[in-house]
Amino acid sequence: MQNSMQGLSSPSYPLAQSPSPTRSRRVALRCACLGAALMFGGGLAQQALGAKPDVVVRDAWIRWLPAGLPAGGYMALENRSARPVALVNADSPQHYSSVKLHESAQKGGVMSMSEVDRVVVPAHSSVQFKPGGYHIMLLNAKHTIKPGQHVPVTLRFADGSHVTARFLVRKSDASRDGAQGEPMHQGGPTHPGTQAD
Repeated sequence: MQNSMQGLSSPSYPLAQSPSPTRSRRVALRCACLGAALMFGGGLAQQALGAKPDVVVRDAWIRWLPAGLPAGGYMALENRSARPVALVNADSPQHYSSVKLHESAQKGGVMSMSEVDRVVVPAHSSVQFKPGGYHIMLLNAKHTIKPGQHVPVTLRFADGSHVTARFLVRKSDASRDGAQGEPMHQGGPTHPGTQAD
């Protein structure tokens, strides 16, 4: 009977041993290093995915016209990054119902204006928005706009980034040379009279 009971006895398994304090510290240190590496790597990936081109807006101004006529917006758009950037849209919802990208060009001795879907600024280069060339058209003012005011206009780029610049409203006989303003960086701090984000 005793022999048969011995045959039925449960198999024996080695008892789990408690890890030594030294081994516990090593495991904890490895986990901490792995966690830090994952956080650091994730941060780099997020930074790379969320990177914005270094775009600077200078001399942003609007040529004011009386009787609520459409106004033209002008600026220098500088791309300091190593890749082209494309301006694809603009808006000023508090001041104008519609803002469009336009280009004026002379064809056959006749000046014409047409809407464009984008303005590409090459790497390490700039594009001038000026009378007779690229400009933004501000249509249907929502209230009275007067010379001397600043109108915020948000410039939107193809990669989803944007910059909001304050455009100085100038009289209809103004030129770019009369515009004043500090440089404006995409996503950068607000400068009085130039950028408002």
